[in-house]
Amino acid sequence: MSSQRPRIRVGDENVIYAFSPNTKPITEISAPASLTVHARDAYDRGCVNLDIESYLDQRTPGHMNPATGPIGITNASTGDTLHVTIEDIRVGQRGYVATTPGTGLLGKAPVPPAVLPFDVTNNVVTMARKIRLPLRPMVGTIGVAPQSGSIETLSLGQHGGNLDFNDITIGTTIHLPVRAPGALFAIGDVHATMGDGEAHSGVNIDAEIDLQLDITSRQELEWPWFETSTELMTIGVADELTQALQIAQGSMELLLIERTGISEEEARALTGAAVDFRLGQAGGYGVPVSVYAAFPRSAIAT
Repeated sequence: MSSQRPRIRVGDENVIYAFSPNTKPITEISAPASLTVHARDAYDRGCVNLDIESYLDQRTPGHMNPATGPIGITNASTGDTLHVTIEDIRVGQRGYVATTPGTGLLGKAPVPPAVLPFDVTNNVVTMARKIRLPLRPMVGTIGVAPQSGSIETLSLGQHGGNLDFNDITIGTTIHLPVRAPGALFAIGDVHATMGDGEAHSGVNIDAEIDLQLDITSRQELEWPWFETSTELMTIGVADELTQALQIAQGSMELLLIERTGISEEEARALTGAAVDFRLGQAGGYGVPVSVYAAFPRSAIAT
């Protein structure tokens, strides 16, 4: 007899535009659990007609970047850690990028507004019927409720949120510090492909995401952190790049000390010797900058 847990399906009929401890969950589960979550594209399907004027007219500040949820986890308490492993990401057949005025690193040097379609076939993402890119699905927004207040899904911080980091993909485990009872987990903003730093926008697309969720009753870090088969990664989020780098490095040093029992000076030396920094959300969307510190797991394998 198989001991595999039944998979819970969560549709995209109910979404949030802000993480808050006061939002009622759309469903409640007990961890460990297997989920399949349906996610709308970050434009909330407002670009499917390829009409940029219609999309701009219907956009409402504070109601962008939908995330499916929140999903309440009945055995999650403040001070726990929620572990989310991405098992699979199945994207739709067409994604979109809107060249909206004022968006991205070159927002002050705008190009004509347009909605550009990207078609997905056989693991290839095609623009204008001739530009072919490899399919690289990733999750842009993933997080839990903050301890208090409300944080738009377009933003990011210690709760997670709009992280836009290419390593949040199939096989990665995301560790999220729980700040509110039930965690109130939400996920969305999948991209078919996205450049590191998201200079303008990744290819926003509908998707189904297979997840494994689990809970432990301790926290190793105040910030989210990540594991792949080859790396440990920490995040830094701040208004300035240097501050974000400092937070990511500090978190990595704490994680290495926790994992290996090395001294503070040894952890400092290791970060200089082996940590690679990568840009996450740095496209100038009116939200903080994120960077990631990556350390090879092979260096501490036992």
